Amino acid sequence: MKTTIKFLLLGVIVSLSFTGCSPENDIVLPNSTDYKFYQDFSTFVEDLSDNIPDPIALEGWTNYAQVGSVKWNQGFYSGSKYAEFTSFRSGQASNIAWLISPAINMDTMDHETLAFGVAQAYVSSSSNSIELFVSTDYDGTNVMTANWQPLTFKTPSLAYEDRFKFFSSGLVDLSSYTGNIYIAFKCKGSGTNFSLDGTYEIDNIRIFDKK
Repeated sequence: MKTTIKFLLLGVIVSLSFTGCSPENDIVLPNSTDYKFYQDFSTFVEDLSDNIPDPIALEGWTNYAQVGSVKWNQGFYSGSKYAEFTSFRSGQASNIAWLISPAINMDTMDHETLAFGVAQAYVSSSSNSIELFVSTDYDGTNVMTANWQPLTFKTPSLAYEDRFKFFSSGLVDLSSYTGNIYIAFKCKGSGTNFSLDGTYEIDNIRIFDKK
């Protein structure tokens, strides 16, 4: 019953939410001279042969399932491409997954600032969470032995009418960091708890010099 209702609602909400509303256009950023780092997931190639989302496998990125088997997947809708995490139908009591950027050199700008688009669908509990971290000692392989510092950003609205809509993360100050850093998006959910099987989406990740 849950599956049937959930997908009927999904079809209605998606059709309304994405009308004239693309993640590429919704995120308004201040003027910048150049992007030090940019990822819009535009290289994803949609495969509809099995109707199963493919895990993200971008060069330099780490897609790591800490608990359970769910990873961040390629997301598609009406020409838009983004990164997506969901525990829905995983069948696992707990899912925790990390999506980690390649190394980003912070020594060529003075006022480094991070911004990205973030959306949710069917998220109703703070335990079904998305978090943002930065590391200066991640070795590109061993996620759990690195030191990860939390970063504050604006989480998406959980209002029913705002599901599937991309919101701005706000401006995240990275200017205190030097050398190489890694940015990580960490999600938690559950495939056996109705209130924790929501979806998160991210897009248009930018680091720029905020003058």
